[in-house]
Amino acid sequence: MSKILPHLFITKIIGILANSKISLLKNLFINLFLIFYKPNLDEALDPDLDSYKTYNDFFIRKLKKEVRPINNRKECFISPVDGEIVDHGFIKEGQLIQAKKHKYPLKELVGGELEKHYEEGYFVTIYLAPTDYHRIHCPYDGKITHSSHLGESLYSVNKKAQDLIPKLYIKNERSVLNVDSEFSDYALVSVGASVVGSIVPFWSKTNDNSRLDLINNWNEGPGSLSEVIKGQELAHFRMGSTIILILKKANLFNKCPKLLDNNLLAVKAAENVVRLLPPLNVTRKEINLALKIILKVCEKYK
Repeated sequence: MSKILPHLFITKIIGILANSKISLLKNLFINLFLIFYKPNLDEALDPDLDSYKTYNDFFIRKLKKEVRPINNRKECFISPVDGEIVDHGFIKEGQLIQAKKHKYPLKELVGGELEKHYEEGYFVTIYLAPTDYHRIHCPYDGKITHSSHLGESLYSVNKKAQDLIPKLYIKNERSVLNVDSEFSDYALVSVGASVVGSIVPFWSKTNDNSRLDLINNWNEGPGSLSEVIKGQELAHFRMGSTIILILKKANLFNKCPKLLDNNLLAVKAAENVVRLLPPLNVTRKEINLALKIILKVCEKYK
């Protein structure tokens, strides 16, 4: 059971180490990360490792704009993060699905204020691995109308934990943003995890906030900065975790299960236009695989 207990104390210790400006410690952490995860530093806006003051600064490194181009066409809704789609589906009777078997209530995930707004919506759960880019971006232009911090625990959110711990996402600390948008109102739930104790909103004035400061930041909201545009950075994780994207207009998503089961979201953009939304970071191999899946599905539905 110790493997699935909350790790608040461990998270705090690791957070202190990850924010250490001691060069020896910082370089040790960065080099270990490079050995184990082999990130693509060619994508980094600043590939000079010596320029990062702490390991956390390196972990949340910004990317060159050209490696994550934003489709600014009005009919396109973009993914908020790099990551793997681990769950998705229609919200039924106020319940979402975790690990394809555990149900958990929408009301407890986002709070009572937003429950009715999304009770017939659609959700997509995206897991961010350590190698993924850990900044969260705005999927579509809109206005932030709600911001809050919920939860207290910090369980792991890896696949084993998703399978073992029912209602995992409503146990962990999380931040909730609601955005009113012409495309579809949507909520972004950023879920913390063990060794992921901080989710920093874009309106935070410093990157060195205490946990209490960050909770207050989320509960106070962005104030005059509530208008957001597609591609704008909304927040970042110190370390990595999970995003749950919830859309009010569930009918925007196709009901073609084969596409969804293969992590391809098909969004109705116009009467005869469908947009496919894989994660932001897509390789040529993944595109070719997606095309094969689409061809198979089209054959089935002829």
